[in-house]
Parts: sequence; structure tokens; C-alpha cells
Amino acid sequence: MKTENLPCVRVEKRKGEEIRRALKELELLRTDARIISNDNFIYLPLTRELKKDEIGEIDFRELLTREFEVLERRKSIEDLVGFKPSYEMVGDIAVLTAVDLTGENEQLVAHALMNLHKNIKVVAKRVSPVEGVFRKRKMKIIAGENRTETMHKENGCRYKLDLEKVYFNPRLASERNRVVSQVERSRKDEIIDMFAGVGPFSIQIAKRAPQSHVTAIDVNPDAIRYLIENIELNGLRNVEAIEGDIKEIYERFRNKADRIIMNLPKSAYLFLREALCMLDPRGGIIHFYDLESSYSDASDEETKSHEIEIAAINKAKAKLAAKVEEAGDEFHFRSLEIRDARKVKTYAPYAYIIGIDARIIG
Repeated sequence: MKTENLPCVRVEKRKGEEIRRALKELELLRTDARIISNDNFIYLPLTRELKKDEIGEIDFRELLTREFEVLERRKSIEDLVGFKPSYEMVGDIAVLTAVDLTGENEQLVAHALMNLHKNIKVVAKRVSPVEGVFRKRKMKIIAGENRTETMHKENGCRYKLDLEKVYFNPRLASERNRVVSQVERSRKDEIIDMFAGVGPFSIQIAKRAPQSHVTAIDVNPDAIRYLIENIELNGLRNVEAIEGDIKEIYERFRNKADRIIMNLPKSAYLFLREALCMLDPRGGIIHFYDLESSYSDASDEETKSHEIEIAAINKAKAKLAAKVEEAGDEFHFRSLEIRDARKVKTYAPYAYIIGIDARIIG
């Protein structure tokens, strides 16, 4: 048996799977080393020491070094094709996300992925950005079956979806799990998911808190069709799917919500008045997402990246605070308490999707 001393994080066992997923998404989890656990903690091996700005992203108990059993390394996609392609997996579809991958390289990567992952039946490529109010994008089939519909599993839930007809980001699994974990199982809350898509937030929340009621709204009729199917697939009776433009239908939900999810980073701030109108007059929780970029003239790249990230978070917090203050008199809310603000993911160089958990106090 081969062993090696590796940097690792010690995390509470109840958070182990959440942190494992987060490390894997950040490509920090050493996958060829056997994870160690005891009655209370899990030790997750890292590919390298964490940087300063990464430490705040991971909710671990302790950073240390210990001995791990190292498994025989499985061939990676890099071993097979000679470079590291950018891709993500949704159900049994692998999606190539690099715009500069063309021709023979596309085919090379596609067949290598299907050889490495026997569950992958389709390899597709993004050929357009997310467009329009329905948040659709065009895909090109590179290899495998000629379809873009699949069944995706995440955090114990199943989602049927079509990658050309609806928006779905598998890289937000840890963020969804983090938000869902804040919902109290025993409460009877009214929760509104303003831009629900096929239901990745709504369904997980409804499953966690069966006494609560979730209103899942989306303007895309295909998303609502899949959402209704996904509610049935997951055996839920406490989710209501509503098709419509939130700007036109928000009055139907005035003063109703204890918790609101606003996962539309590019333009969620434009809907904050509607969100506040739907919030219970006594106050409640808003999960607000925003896309922000910033600038730093620091010469050290690590310092520069950290400063830009902090500046982007502060810009998102200021935007939320200004909008709440602007509408505060109309809805008689007294104050805003920001419970958490963090980088959810990098969107582009020096541009980040920021997530904020805020309590509005009535």
C-alpha cells in the first residue's frame, strides 16, 4: 500500500459531502487518495495547500497535513488528449464549454470522455451564449446520441431537462445545497423562487422542509413543463409551479413570502421592488445573486485577485442596500441585515457571481 503525506481539511461529518463537492468543483480535491473518517470528522485530501483567498470559501474545521493511502491513479482526460479541456456533466451528457475547441480536437475530447465515463451517452458543445428572457442556448452534438434532453441527479433529487430549452448550471450544486441547508425542516414557511427554472432550488427546499410551501415561478414555458414533471418525479406535493413574468404577476403574492430566492445574477437587482412587495411585512430572508466585476492595480496576482473579489462583493452589497433603502418607505421595512456575502463562482476574468443572504426586518 502506497501512502503519502498530503495537505487536507478536517470537516464535521455532517458537512462532509457538501465540502467534498465544493472542493471537487474548485479542483482542489485529491481524488486518488482515500478519504479518512472517524465518528465525528472527515479528512479530505487536497491537491495543494489552500491560498489565502480560498480559505474563506471552504467551511472546514482545521487545515492540516496527514498520511493518506494513495490509490493507483486512473487515467485522466489530460493523459488521453494531451491538454485539459473545459467541460461539465449534466446527467448523461458531457458539455464542452471552451469556445476555442474545434474540429479534430472536439472529436478527440468527445471520444476520450465517453471512454473515461461509461455513463456519458452524449457529448455536446455550447455554440451560443445564454440568450433572451427564456435563458436558452444552442448546442451542437459532437458524439453519441442525437439529443439534448437528460436526467440529472443532484443532492438526492432528480431533474429532467433539455439543455437547449432551459437554463441549468450543474456547477451551482454546492451553492444550492448551502442555501437549502439554511431552511428549517420543522417550520411552515412560504418560500418563493422567483426564477425557478426546472426547480433545482425549489425541489431541494421542498424535500428538506415538507411542511413549508414553495411557489416556483419562471417565464419560460419549457422550464415550467419540466418543473411540473420534476415535482412528480421527486414525489412532492408542496411545490406550486407558476408560469409568468414576475413583473406582471408579483401582486398575486403580495405580503406572502418568508423567504425569497433571486437566482438571476445579471438582473436580479431590477426585481428587488417586486421581491420586497412579496415579502411578509414582518420581514424575511432574501437570497440575492449579482454579477459584479472590479479592478485592482496590485502587482502580485494572488493579492490582485483577492482585492478584486472583495471589491465585487462590496459592490453587490451596496447595490442590494441601495435598492432596499429606495423601496423601504413604500413597504415599511426598517432595516437590512446582511448575514453572508460571498463569491459563488468566477464568471469571467475579474468578474464574479456574488451570493448574498440577507434578512429584511419589518
